[in-house]
Amino acid sequence: MRTINSIFSKSGYSIARNETVKRAASYPFLKDSFLRTLRDYETVLRTTIFPELPATEKRHELMLELIGNPLIEAFYILNFLHLSLAVEGDVCEFGVAEGTNSALMANELLRSSRSLWLFDSFEGLPKPTEKDRMLDDIFDLGDMASYEGKMAHPQSRVKARLEAVGFPQTRTKIVPGFIEKVPEKAYPDKVCFAYVDFDFYEPIKIALERLHTRTAPGAYVVVDDYGFFSEGAEVAVTEFLAAHSDAYETISPEPHAKGFMALKKLSTGR
Repeated sequence: MRTINSIFSKSGYSIARNETVKRAASYPFLKDSFLRTLRDYETVLRTTIFPELPATEKRHELMLELIGNPLIEAFYILNFLHLSLAVEGDVCEFGVAEGTNSALMANELLRSSRSLWLFDSFEGLPKPTEKDRMLDDIFDLGDMASYEGKMAHPQSRVKARLEAVGFPQTRTKIVPGFIEKVPEKAYPDKVCFAYVDFDFYEPIKIALERLHTRTAPGAYVVVDDYGFFSEGAEVAVTEFLAAHSDAYETISPEPHAKGFMALKKLSTGR
């Protein structure tokens, strides 16, 4: 791992920062250079820590659109997504925002028959609870209460991104509303992979519980913002695992990719 980390620090990780992505998307000459470097970056990843990750067209171009996620995290997400396709079920995203991750995952699913379920209030973040202690004031708002209603984006923007990658409308399931108000019948019967990016404790905890009864051994659930922004994500995961001990394997990323936690379903036990 020392060699891999050296590569990340000298080339890969230095290009995997959001500000670099934004610059690359703004200037054509920088974009071309970035894409070449990104292809080399993926080659390193696929020959070291992600040997089972297949190559996919348009992947790197879609990564230029990502907002808020380091590129190394995106590769982790895609690796878990492809591993999960060995399990029966559809793919879910909880917390869609502008749909950049949605489009990235949809592109990876084009050759499969899986549907993509997208859950979002489309009204911004909910009211935080006392378990959502601030860790990072990402918008410099001063306190967690000020984040209520932030990050609201229209469904039309998400739909446009999915249409741009050619993902079938018949396999697109957009479920609007705050998660606590979404009825059980609005979920897929079986889920092989879920990306949970709800930011706050209560919606994350609800999503995890809803997924628990719909996932089989071999399924993956990735919880974003673990140890970042709000303490709620880590608290929700800790409480969930305490209630479902022995049912999951936790997979922490390498230090260069911190900020999320992956749960692999091991059994259908409690």
